[in-house]
Amino acid sequence: MKRVPGNSIRWLWLILFIGLLLRLLHASDLPTVLLFRHGGGGDSGWYLANGAGFFSGKEHGYIRGIAYYISNLPTPPFYIIFAGIFQTFLPKHESVVLIRIVQCFVSVGTAYLAFRIVLTVVTDLRAGLMAAALVALHPAFIVESNTIATETFYIFFIAMGLWLYIEYVVPRDSIGRRQTLSINLALVLVALAFAMATLTRAVAALFPLGLVAHMLLLNLYDGRYDGRFRWFSKSLLLLLVYGALLSTWTIHNLLLWNRFVILSDQLMPAIWRAAVTNDGSPTENDELLLQEARTSIDEDCQIDCKFQHETDAYLKQIQASISQDGVGYVLRRLGELGESIIQPHGTVSFGSASIREAAMNWLQNDRSANGLIQLTRIEGFAVKLVIWILHFFAIVFGLAGVCLMRKSWRHTAPLAGFLAYTTLIHFIVLDAPRYLFPNEIIWIIFASMSLSIMAARLSRRDTVNSAAS
Repeated sequence: MKRVPGNSIRWLWLILFIGLLLRLLHASDLPTVLLFRHGGGGDSGWYLANGAGFFSGKEHGYIRGIAYYISNLPTPPFYIIFAGIFQTFLPKHESVVLIRIVQCFVSVGTAYLAFRIVLTVVTDLRAGLMAAALVALHPAFIVESNTIATETFYIFFIAMGLWLYIEYVVPRDSIGRRQTLSINLALVLVALAFAMATLTRAVAALFPLGLVAHMLLLNLYDGRYDGRFRWFSKSLLLLLVYGALLSTWTIHNLLLWNRFVILSDQLMPAIWRAAVTNDGSPTENDELLLQEARTSIDEDCQIDCKFQHETDAYLKQIQASISQDGVGYVLRRLGELGESIIQPHGTVSFGSASIREAAMNWLQNDRSANGLIQLTRIEGFAVKLVIWILHFFAIVFGLAGVCLMRKSWRHTAPLAGFLAYTTLIHFIVLDAPRYLFPNEIIWIIFASMSLSIMAARLSRRDTVNSAAS
């Protein structure tokens, strides 16, 4: 691990402190108990109710009108356990406050990990500080850290796994850095980090296979590391530790509820929602689809039986949607995915009015100075504009960074691989700006590295010009 000079570490701590302060200030103005009310909390209320139910000792119940079914949880367990554990010894208001405080620290920890990743790859302190600042001060990350949802922890675990892998697993003898962890211990920690990410959101389940492929490429291209970097044994260790932690959720469900589930039972619903053409809320869409499934379910049918009928109904509708218009399906998915990539996450938190729609309307129908002034008066305009600017800055310079860092593929391929993995997986399953938000930190990391390279090239050019003159 590269040692950070004292002056730079002071700047880093200042950035992280400001980021934490902004998160805590934002949290102080948010509702707490309201989230527990039926219809008032959305996904946040669902997580809180199921978290409390998880530790209630009851299989089924209601918390302020929100139902929970501990024997049939549809998601991986980590965030439900996290949201519930505080409620076992604190009142509702205090438990939400503490959850948000913890998430504020976790989010700031993600900014620190962005700094470490950049420093590991390009050894440029300014680039590392830029990455930390962009994550710590980004309004979308500030808002998300106070949302009772999985993204904050998921992004943190992903960043932790990527940093550990790039810093300690990728061979570094040619760079001459001292390894402070053995490669086996590093692989165990990498596996645990990605397992925790997957137990937070199941969408990351297959990503460690990409790390296995990356290790194979390292072994093929860097034969001099073969004695220390045996691909098969290292890959086996990674996958065994990863699978062992994931299996705890399957074992839990088998022993307590006689239910076999691997991480989540929402794969088919997510693929179906991406495939259908009729738009509506997930609840409305599911109700329309499952009318067909329920016609074949009798009253004595148990949970597993109902799940099988519903799965068959999902498959039938997915196959019908694709077979009737395969080209249309692909074009529709590309269009919806492109919309989710372009639209930054977090703008809705500052008002429901869309500045993109308002701007397009102004360009097409108005173009007057008065109309432009009215545009700037949209609720939350300034913050939304900042989010849009940072989002496109990260993508544009991030893409440049992917290209500029191609010779350093040994260290950047896992980062680019996560971008590709997250994007491609949401071509198949339901996509939304929120689901693609974990890519934002990777774009920021690549953007910071690309600016570092551009600055270095400009500096060399100025030096050559000065010498020539």
